[in-house]
Amino acid sequence: MGIFDSDFDMENYVRQRIPEIENLNNRELFKKIVSNSVVEIYKHVKEEYELLEKRVLEQAPKALSMPDLITCVVPADKYDLTDTHLKPMFAEDLEEVKINAQDMVTSVKDGKEFYLYTCMIKADYLELKKLIQADRIFKGVIENEYDETPAEFILKPNDKYRKKAEELYNIAKLNYLPWRSLNLSYFYKLFDVYVTKIENWDEQLEVKKVTIEFDEFGERILHKPLPVWNINEVIIKANSYPQPAIDRKYYEHYLYQKQFITEHKYLLKHSDFIIRNIFWRDGDLYIICDSDLPGDWKFYEFCPPPDPKNYENPLMSNEQFKSFSRDVIEYFGQRIKTRTEVVRFLDSFKCNEYLSFVDAKVISAKQDSETYSMEKFIEYEYRTGDRLQSLEFSFRPKDENFYLNRDLMSFLTTAIQNLFPEYNCVGKLV
Repeated sequence: MGIFDSDFDMENYVRQRIPEIENLNNRELFKKIVSNSVVEIYKHVKEEYELLEKRVLEQAPKALSMPDLITCVVPADKYDLTDTHLKPMFAEDLEEVKINAQDMVTSVKDGKEFYLYTCMIKADYLELKKLIQADRIFKGVIENEYDETPAEFILKPNDKYRKKAEELYNIAKLNYLPWRSLNLSYFYKLFDVYVTKIENWDEQLEVKKVTIEFDEFGERILHKPLPVWNINEVIIKANSYPQPAIDRKYYEHYLYQKQFITEHKYLLKHSDFIIRNIFWRDGDLYIICDSDLPGDWKFYEFCPPPDPKNYENPLMSNEQFKSFSRDVIEYFGQRIKTRTEVVRFLDSFKCNEYLSFVDAKVISAKQDSETYSMEKFIEYEYRTGDRLQSLEFSFRPKDENFYLNRDLMSFLTTAIQNLFPEYNCVGKLV
């Protein structure tokens, strides 16, 4: 299984081996036999194998899985309001932020920090980790229509967008789907800016501009980030009256295929009723619940991947490339036992274009890690966290200066953590 998953080129391999044969007669013989016979046999076997894969997958039931989540951060002033692929996670992010000067002065006088806005810092995880631990205070000025006033500011990690994405965990359970780790790399770069000290400010004057000296981060700050994702919230009304289920205690609600967009995926967002089951059949959706009346159903509509060229920053996704071995493993729930299976699993993710897997080894759990878990919000009742050993996966970045390298590595180690519960999975760049 998976013999031809790689991009092995038999013809190129044969051409490279021919010059290694010193005897010209043997070289000619090798060329005739291998090039004319073995290569053709290999092509034929590969073609038959691919046909076999296709027949097996067509007959085997497909494993249910969550739709792919795609995220990005774009400058708020450059967002295309007609974009049908990526939508703002919060509609209010498109509104202009106005600072209430009176509330700001009152909070600062009371010794409380006052929230100003959210920014994004394009810096490496370890660099931002030190920033958070240092409790840095940044200098700057707040301007009104007449003059400017010196002030002090602090940064705090923003978790608003992470928590929004983490809601998908309960939504997956509601839709009876197995959980898939989410690539939330961008959301760990978002910080809230607070003012902690301001001198001689007239409460009656409006805040026109805030300028902060971010020191070494100055050129890597995006002041108006707009987090977007491929999810659109929609309401679909049941057109037929629910029918009693077999047990007569629940009712079957029926939504027609024509009510959904074929290329899109849908997850029931939430329900005021007790959901007994949800399943799709021939494009139609069946919802078994305790309500005997038709109503409106709120869905998360997942849009297909957009063209990456339309966005200033790279798209982040938990998408996995489809292959015969990947599909069979997902359906039968096969556990990873060999290094080859580890390579296949990690290479199946689209974000693998930024990182190359190098090796995996067991280390002491007390060693410092370059990664973090993107699933701290999940409560595992039987995982104490007191593991004696860690499984360290090393990766080589395609671009050493890409600020998301360790965040993408954290996503990959989080995804593979579920396959190795006996270890604490961590990552390392080499």
